[in-house]
Amino acid sequence: MTLSLPTRVRPLLVSLALVASAPSCNGEDASCVPNETRACACAPGRDGVQVCAATGDAYSSCDCGAPPDGSLADGGPPPTDTDARVPEGDAGVLRCRDFGPVRAFPGAVGFGAGAVGGRGGQVLIVDTLADDGPGSLREALEASGPRTVVFEVAGTIVLQSSLRISEGNVTVAGQSAPGGGVALRTAEHVTSPAILSSADEVVIRYLRVRPGPSTELSNSVDAITVSGGQNIVLANNSFSWAVDENINLWYDASDITVQDNLISEALFMSTHTYGAPHSKGFIAGPDNARISLVRNVFASNDDRNPLMGCGAPYELINNIGYNGYQVGASMALREGTRVNFIGNVYLAGPMHRPSRYQVIVYGADDGPLVPESIFVRDNLTPRADPSDDWAVMGWGGIHGGDYNGSPLPETVRAATPFEMSDAPAAPIPAAELVDRLLPTVGASLPQRDAVDARVVEDIRNGTGGLIDDPSEVGGWPELAAGTAPADADRDGMPDAWEMARGLDPSDPGDAIEDRDGDGYTNLEERLECP
Repeated sequence: MTLSLPTRVRPLLVSLALVASAPSCNGEDASCVPNETRACACAPGRDGVQVCAATGDAYSSCDCGAPPDGSLADGGPPPTDTDARVPEGDAGVLRCRDFGPVRAFPGAVGFGAGAVGGRGGQVLIVDTLADDGPGSLREALEASGPRTVVFEVAGTIVLQSSLRISEGNVTVAGQSAPGGGVALRTAEHVTSPAILSSADEVVIRYLRVRPGPSTELSNSVDAITVSGGQNIVLANNSFSWAVDENINLWYDASDITVQDNLISEALFMSTHTYGAPHSKGFIAGPDNARISLVRNVFASNDDRNPLMGCGAPYELINNIGYNGYQVGASMALREGTRVNFIGNVYLAGPMHRPSRYQVIVYGADDGPLVPESIFVRDNLTPRADPSDDWAVMGWGGIHGGDYNGSPLPETVRAATPFEMSDAPAAPIPAAELVDRLLPTVGASLPQRDAVDARVVEDIRNGTGGLIDDPSEVGGWPELAAGTAPADADRDGMPDAWEMARGLDPSDPGDAIEDRDGDGYTNLEERLECP
């Protein structure tokens, strides 16, 4: 792919030349106010910053921050992907570029992309791994008003009850954590979801949510349940080890994007009320509306990878399913259903049963089939036929249950894709998807943990299986604590980051300002470009 760089982008050498011509630290610069900052010239249209030394006798050289095209310091190639942050291999090294249209975050797509989350609100800093109390994640989520939650600690929070989000306009920025990031698990007595959200305008990113089995039987131990609300985004999270579903969308929740998540290893023979094998990846209920599932990986869940039961438009684009036992994706057709199923890949693993379709469509209601309700293009499964896009998909009958299936009825097949959200995803060719998605899917920032690394290797190597208990695969890993960078004004932006961009590290109010007028606040830009 060829990318035309913005006109403001200049080679690194230009920046270096301009730095060389910036005001010197001699002559008229011989004295200054300690720690005072001033602007200096970098590339055209872009200022750097100088900081007066603590001795008051000289300014520093001009700090221009990262090169203006967001490339690496060695002048590496410009980004070529559609996201604001572009992976450099599997190490999670990312570069920044222009952010494009204002969405929940740069690169958000689908029906939930317009979510504002906590934009423009207060910054709440999580500085303890305690379940509740001052500085806890629970306190931040239960607060009211627009708010962005950032982290000064890393490690695992053991929840003594569900984290409830009933007050909307909140962004949880897990990528801000130091060390190995933040994980959530539930204490053994908890019989409800790790996270239960019913609010509007919720954005959750880069968390690891792994509840684990409960001591009492329950059909509600999900990693996250979204039981209401509009404009919701779950992005780059890792959800696993739920007793029921890893992700549960229910009631009238709508306008939701679930993108770039790793959804794996829901527990098989665990403590579910049914007392039978469960292990479900994802469910959307009959009253949900306008759902986008984009670039997610479903790995080693028995079933529901995903199960879409809603009767309104939804789209499944560029998802990977691996090692499902019952079935991969299941989609119910009911009045009002419109589906785009594009560029998805379902891979056989050790649990795969060749006699079954990996993608099943069924009629949710008695009565005539909904005509032209599903569009299919460029998907790969063990049954894929290059000459027939529809070969990947079987008909499960009315009310489902026939996983062996038969060809999809002609009546429901649509010849052209449906118009969906105002922020459509640009599909990646299915043949490229595994190589492009696995390096950064899930909670890959600040670094991928041992659970996700193992699951990704299972997909690459064709290994792994269904598990009954986290202890079978090593349990919850210990996450490195790390050290958060200095942030004197407690605005979520490190002092060094602010000074490099001409902001005031003693002014907490500049977090919600927009220094470059692109619609994203300074805090949002810091979260994208650490």
